Amino acid sequence: MGRGRNPVRASDLIALPWQFSAVLALGAFVGIRWLLPGFLPQQGPLSALKADIPALSWIAVTAFGTLALLAALRARMQRSQQGQKFRSGRQRARMRVVPEAQPAAEPAPVSRPAAVALRPGAWSAEALRMLEWKRFELLCARYYEAVGFTTATLAAGPDGGIDVKLFKLDPAKPLAIVQCKAWNTHPVGVKEIRELLGVMVHEGVGRGIFVTTGTYSPDALQFGAANPIQLLDGDAFAKKLLDLPVEKQKALLGFAFEGDYRTPTCASCGSKMVARDSKRGPFWGCVQYPRCKTTLAIRGRAVLAQQA
Repeated sequence: MGRGRNPVRASDLIALPWQFSAVLALGAFVGIRWLLPGFLPQQGPLSALKADIPALSWIAVTAFGTLALLAALRARMQRSQQGQKFRSGRQRARMRVVPEAQPAAEPAPVSRPAAVALRPGAWSAEALRMLEWKRFELLCARYYEAVGFTTATLAAGPDGGIDVKLFKLDPAKPLAIVQCKAWNTHPVGVKEIRELLGVMVHEGVGRGIFVTTGTYSPDALQFGAANPIQLLDGDAFAKKLLDLPVEKQKALLGFAFEGDYRTPTCASCGSKMVARDSKRGPFWGCVQYPRCKTTLAIRGRAVLAQQA
Protein backbone atom coordinates (compact mmCIF):
# COMPACT_ATOMS: atom_id res chain seq x y z
CA MET A 1 0.00 0.00 0.00
CA GLY A 2 1.51 3.33 -1.00
CA ARG A 3 2.55 5.93 1.62
CA GLY A 4 0.43 9.11 1.50
CA ARG A 5 2.03 12.52 1.10
CA ASN A 6 2.42 14.70 4.15
CA PRO A 7 0.22 17.80 4.04
CA VAL A 8 1.93 21.16 3.56
CA ARG A 9 2.08 22.97 6.90
CA ALA A 10 2.48 26.67 7.64
CA SER A 11 5.95 26.01 9.11
CA ASP A 12 7.01 24.53 5.77
CA LEU A 13 6.02 27.73 3.96
CA ILE A 14 7.82 29.88 6.55
CA ALA A 15 11.00 27.88 5.94
CA LEU A 16 10.83 28.72 2.23
CA PRO A 17 11.88 32.11 0.78
CA TRP A 18 9.28 34.78 1.56
CA GLN A 19 8.74 35.43 -2.16
CA PHE A 20 7.08 31.98 -2.44
CA SER A 21 4.31 32.86 0.03
CA ALA A 22 3.95 36.29 -1.54
CA VAL A 23 3.28 34.70 -4.93
CA LEU A 24 0.75 32.34 -3.32
CA ALA A 25 -1.01 35.32 -1.74
CA LEU A 26 -1.32 37.05 -5.09
CA GLY A 27 -2.39 33.88 -6.86
CA ALA A 28 -5.00 33.06 -4.22
CA PHE A 29 -6.46 36.56 -4.42
CA VAL A 30 -6.73 36.50 -8.22
CA GLY A 31 -8.06 32.93 -8.27
CA ILE A 32 -10.75 33.45 -5.63
CA ARG A 33 -11.80 36.96 -6.64
CA TRP A 34 -12.02 36.57 -10.41
CA LEU A 35 -11.63 32.91 -11.46
CA LEU A 36 -13.69 31.05 -8.85
CA PRO A 37 -17.00 32.83 -9.69
CA GLY A 38 -16.86 31.34 -13.20
CA PHE A 39 -16.96 27.80 -11.77
CA LEU A 40 -19.86 28.34 -9.38
CA PRO A 41 -23.38 27.43 -10.59
CA GLN A 42 -26.00 30.13 -11.02
CA GLN A 43 -28.48 28.19 -8.86
CA GLY A 44 -28.17 25.76 -6.00
CA PRO A 45 -26.42 25.76 -2.62
CA LEU A 46 -22.97 26.67 -4.01
CA SER A 47 -24.33 29.79 -5.73
CA ALA A 48 -24.63 31.41 -2.30
CA LEU A 49 -20.82 31.48 -2.08
CA LYS A 50 -20.67 34.28 -4.67
CA ALA A 51 -21.61 36.85 -2.05
CA ASP A 52 -18.71 35.73 0.17
CA ILE A 53 -16.03 35.70 -2.54
CA PRO A 54 -14.62 39.23 -1.79
CA ALA A 55 -14.20 38.37 1.89
CA LEU A 56 -12.66 34.96 1.07
CA SER A 57 -10.14 36.54 -1.30
CA TRP A 58 -8.96 39.00 1.37
CA ILE A 59 -8.72 36.21 3.94
CA ALA A 60 -6.44 34.27 1.61
CA VAL A 61 -4.24 37.33 0.95
CA THR A 62 -3.94 38.00 4.67
CA ALA A 63 -3.04 34.39 5.50
CA PHE A 64 -0.38 33.95 2.83
CA GLY A 65 0.89 37.52 3.35
CA THR A 66 1.43 36.77 7.04
CA LEU A 67 3.40 33.67 6.11
CA ALA A 68 5.53 35.74 3.73
CA LEU A 69 6.24 38.27 6.49
CA LEU A 70 7.22 35.52 8.94
CA ALA A 71 9.49 33.94 6.33
CA ALA A 72 11.22 37.28 5.72
CA LEU A 73 11.74 37.82 9.46
CA ARG A 74 13.14 34.32 9.85
CA ALA A 75 15.62 34.86 7.00
CA ARG A 76 16.72 38.18 8.50
CA MET A 77 17.32 36.61 11.91
CA GLN A 78 19.41 33.87 10.33
CA ARG A 79 21.56 36.45 8.48
CA SER A 80 21.98 38.43 11.70
CA GLN A 81 23.10 35.33 13.62
CA GLN A 82 25.56 34.37 10.89
CA GLY A 83 26.96 37.92 10.82
CA GLN A 84 27.36 37.92 14.60
CA LYS A 85 29.24 34.61 14.48
CA PHE A 86 31.51 36.00 11.75
CA ARG A 87 32.25 39.19 13.73
CA SER A 88 32.89 37.19 16.90
CA GLY A 89 35.36 35.02 15.01
CA ARG A 90 37.18 38.08 13.70
CA GLN A 91 37.31 39.66 17.18
CA ARG A 92 38.81 36.48 18.65
CA ALA A 93 41.43 36.43 15.90
CA ARG A 94 42.32 40.08 16.46
CA MET A 95 42.65 39.72 20.22
CA ARG A 96 45.40 37.11 20.21
CA VAL A 97 48.03 38.95 22.17
CA VAL A 98 51.69 38.81 21.17
CA PRO A 99 53.62 37.12 24.02
CA GLU A 100 55.24 39.82 26.11
CA ALA A 101 55.98 40.77 29.68
CA GLN A 102 53.07 41.78 31.89
CA PRO A 103 52.55 45.59 31.89
CA ALA A 104 52.85 45.75 35.68
CA ALA A 105 56.17 43.90 35.75
CA GLU A 106 59.46 45.77 35.94
CA PRO A 107 61.52 45.70 32.70
CA ALA A 108 64.32 43.20 32.69
CA PRO A 109 67.64 44.83 33.63
CA VAL A 110 69.28 43.62 30.41
CA SER A 111 66.83 45.69 28.33
CA ARG A 112 67.68 49.03 29.97
CA PRO A 113 71.01 49.63 28.16
CA ALA A 114 69.33 49.04 24.77
CA ALA A 115 66.57 51.55 25.64
CA VAL A 116 69.11 54.14 26.78
CA ALA A 117 71.12 53.66 23.59
CA LEU A 118 68.07 54.68 21.56
CA ARG A 119 67.91 58.09 23.21
CA PRO A 120 69.69 60.72 21.08
CA GLY A 121 72.03 63.31 22.51
CA ALA A 122 70.95 66.11 20.17
CA TRP A 123 67.98 67.12 18.06
CA SER A 124 67.69 65.87 14.47
CA ALA A 125 64.99 64.74 12.07
CA GLU A 126 65.89 61.13 12.91
CA ALA A 127 65.39 61.83 16.61
CA LEU A 128 61.92 63.27 15.94
CA ARG A 129 60.93 60.16 14.00
CA MET A 130 61.63 58.03 17.07
CA LEU A 131 58.74 59.62 18.98
CA GLU A 132 55.22 58.22 19.04
CA TRP A 133 52.55 60.60 17.80
CA LYS A 134 51.29 61.89 21.16
CA ARG A 135 54.78 62.54 22.54
CA PHE A 136 55.60 64.43 19.33
CA GLU A 137 52.46 66.54 19.71
CA LEU A 138 53.33 67.40 23.32
CA LEU A 139 56.89 68.22 22.26
CA CYS A 140 55.53 70.74 19.75
CA ALA A 141 53.53 72.39 22.52
CA ARG A 142 56.60 72.50 24.81
CA TYR A 143 58.67 74.07 22.02
CA TYR A 144 56.19 76.91 21.51
CA GLU A 145 56.10 77.46 25.25
CA ALA A 146 59.89 77.69 25.18
CA VAL A 147 59.73 80.52 22.60
CA GLY A 148 57.22 82.54 24.60
CA PHE A 149 53.70 81.33 23.76
CA THR A 150 51.03 80.08 26.09
CA THR A 151 49.68 76.78 24.74
CA ALA A 152 46.60 74.63 25.12
CA THR A 153 46.60 71.02 23.98
CA LEU A 154 43.52 68.91 23.45
CA ALA A 155 42.81 65.67 25.27
CA ALA A 156 42.58 62.31 23.52
CA GLY A 157 39.77 61.97 21.02
CA PRO A 158 38.72 63.74 17.82
CA ASP A 159 40.66 67.00 17.70
CA GLY A 160 38.67 68.82 15.02
CA GLY A 161 41.87 69.56 13.13
CA ILE A 162 43.60 71.29 16.08
CA ASP A 163 46.33 69.75 18.24
CA VAL A 164 47.75 72.88 19.91
CA LYS A 165 46.42 76.42 20.29
CA LEU A 166 48.92 79.27 20.70
CA PHE A 167 48.12 82.36 22.80
CA LYS A 168 50.17 85.52 23.34
CA LEU A 169 48.28 88.55 24.69
CA ASP A 170 44.63 87.54 24.93
CA PRO A 171 44.19 84.22 26.82
CA ALA A 172 40.78 83.76 25.17
CA LYS A 173 41.87 84.48 21.59
CA PRO A 174 44.45 82.14 19.99
CA LEU A 175 46.97 83.71 17.61
CA ALA A 176 47.56 80.46 15.75
CA ILE A 177 46.53 76.84 15.68
CA VAL A 178 49.00 74.00 15.21
CA GLN A 179 48.41 70.62 13.57
CA CYS A 180 51.01 67.90 14.29
CA LYS A 181 51.51 64.70 12.28
CA ALA A 182 54.15 62.10 13.17
CA TRP A 183 54.16 60.67 9.65
CA ASN A 184 57.38 58.92 8.75
CA THR A 185 56.39 56.64 5.87
CA HIS A 186 54.60 59.02 3.50
CA PRO A 187 54.48 62.79 2.96
CA VAL A 188 51.69 65.06 4.18
CA GLY A 189 49.44 65.89 1.22
CA VAL A 190 47.51 68.95 0.20
CA LYS A 191 44.30 67.46 1.64
CA GLU A 192 45.56 67.83 5.22
CA ILE A 193 46.72 71.42 4.60
CA ARG A 194 43.32 72.36 3.12
CA GLU A 195 41.63 70.90 6.18
CA LEU A 196 43.82 73.05 8.44
CA LEU A 197 42.84 76.16 6.46
CA GLY A 198 39.18 75.23 6.87
CA VAL A 199 39.61 74.95 10.63
CA MET A 200 41.37 78.34 10.70
CA VAL A 201 38.43 79.96 8.92
CA HIS A 202 35.94 78.23 11.23
CA GLU A 203 37.84 79.28 14.37
CA GLY A 204 38.50 82.82 13.11
CA VAL A 205 42.28 82.40 13.48
CA GLY A 206 44.54 84.10 10.94
CA ARG A 207 47.60 81.87 11.20
CA GLY A 208 48.16 78.12 10.98
CA ILE A 209 51.22 75.95 11.58
CA PHE A 210 51.62 72.40 10.36
CA VAL A 211 54.46 70.32 11.84
CA THR A 212 55.42 66.82 10.70
CA THR A 213 58.29 64.44 11.36
CA GLY A 214 58.40 63.63 7.65
CA THR A 215 57.97 65.71 4.51
CA TYR A 216 55.29 67.42 2.38
CA SER A 217 54.11 66.77 -1.15
CA PRO A 218 54.78 69.49 -3.77
CA ASP A 219 51.06 70.36 -3.88
CA ALA A 220 50.99 70.78 -0.10
CA LEU A 221 54.03 73.10 -0.18
CA GLN A 222 52.45 75.18 -2.93
CA PHE A 223 49.11 75.45 -1.10
CA GLY A 224 50.79 76.38 2.17
CA ALA A 225 52.85 79.11 0.47
CA ALA A 226 49.69 80.62 -1.01
CA ASN A 227 47.99 80.79 2.41
CA PRO A 228 48.99 81.97 5.91
CA ILE A 229 50.17 78.49 6.88
CA GLN A 230 53.72 77.67 7.96
CA LEU A 231 54.83 74.16 6.99
CA LEU A 232 57.60 72.62 9.09
CA ASP A 233 58.99 69.24 8.06
CA GLY A 234 61.25 67.09 10.21
CA ASP A 235 64.46 68.87 9.22
CA ALA A 236 62.97 72.37 9.66
CA PHE A 237 61.50 71.62 13.07
CA ALA A 238 64.76 70.00 14.25
CA LYS A 239 66.60 73.17 13.20
CA LYS A 240 64.20 75.31 15.25
CA LEU A 241 64.88 73.11 18.26
CA LEU A 242 68.64 73.47 17.71
CA ASP A 243 68.26 77.26 17.61
CA LEU A 244 67.06 77.27 21.21
CA PRO A 245 69.49 77.93 24.06
CA VAL A 246 71.36 74.80 25.10
CA GLU A 247 69.55 74.58 28.43
CA LYS A 248 66.14 74.57 26.72
CA GLN A 249 67.33 72.03 24.16
CA LYS A 250 68.38 69.65 26.94
CA ALA A 251 65.13 70.21 28.83
CA LEU A 252 63.09 69.31 25.75
CA LEU A 253 65.28 66.25 25.07
CA GLY A 254 64.71 65.08 28.64
CA PHE A 255 60.97 65.53 28.30
CA ALA A 256 60.64 63.93 24.85
CA PHE A 257 62.73 60.83 25.57
CA GLU A 258 61.63 60.11 29.11
CA GLY A 259 59.99 56.76 29.82
CA ASP A 260 58.17 54.94 27.04
CA TYR A 261 58.35 57.33 24.11
CA ARG A 262 57.97 54.69 21.37
CA THR A 263 54.74 52.82 22.15
CA PRO A 264 51.85 54.75 20.56
CA THR A 265 49.07 56.30 22.61
CA CYS A 266 45.45 55.39 21.94
CA ALA A 267 43.86 58.29 20.08
CA SER A 268 40.45 57.59 21.67
CA CYS A 269 41.14 57.16 25.37
CA GLY A 270 44.77 58.24 25.89
CA SER A 271 46.02 54.86 27.19
CA LYS A 272 49.21 53.25 25.96
CA MET A 273 48.60 50.58 23.34
CA VAL A 274 49.84 46.98 23.27
CA ALA A 275 51.20 44.87 20.40
CA ARG A 276 48.71 42.23 19.26
CA ASP A 277 48.57 39.71 16.44
CA SER A 278 45.92 38.60 13.95
CA LYS A 279 45.66 36.68 10.69
CA ARG A 280 46.25 39.95 8.86
CA GLY A 281 49.44 40.66 10.77
CA PRO A 282 50.50 42.52 13.91
CA PHE A 283 48.80 45.71 15.06
CA TRP A 284 48.58 48.02 18.07
CA GLY A 285 45.47 47.50 20.18
CA CYS A 286 44.18 49.51 23.12
CA VAL A 287 44.76 48.01 26.57
CA GLN A 288 41.18 49.04 27.44
CA TYR A 289 39.70 46.53 24.94
CA PRO A 290 36.80 45.71 24.65
CA ARG A 291 35.70 49.05 26.16
CA CYS A 292 37.94 50.81 23.61
CA LYS A 293 38.43 49.12 20.22
CA THR A 294 40.86 51.58 18.64
CA THR A 295 43.67 49.97 16.61
CA LEU A 296 46.77 51.22 14.82
CA ALA A 297 48.94 49.55 12.19
CA ILE A 298 52.34 48.38 13.38
CA ARG A 299 55.34 49.47 11.37
CA GLY A 300 58.67 47.67 11.50
CA ARG A 301 60.50 50.22 13.64
CA ALA A 302 57.64 50.40 16.14
CA VAL A 303 57.74 46.61 16.65
CA LEU A 304 61.47 46.69 17.36
CA ALA A 305 61.00 49.51 19.83
CA GLN A 306 58.29 47.63 21.72
CA GLN A 307 60.45 44.51 21.93
CA ALA A 308 63.45 46.52 23.13
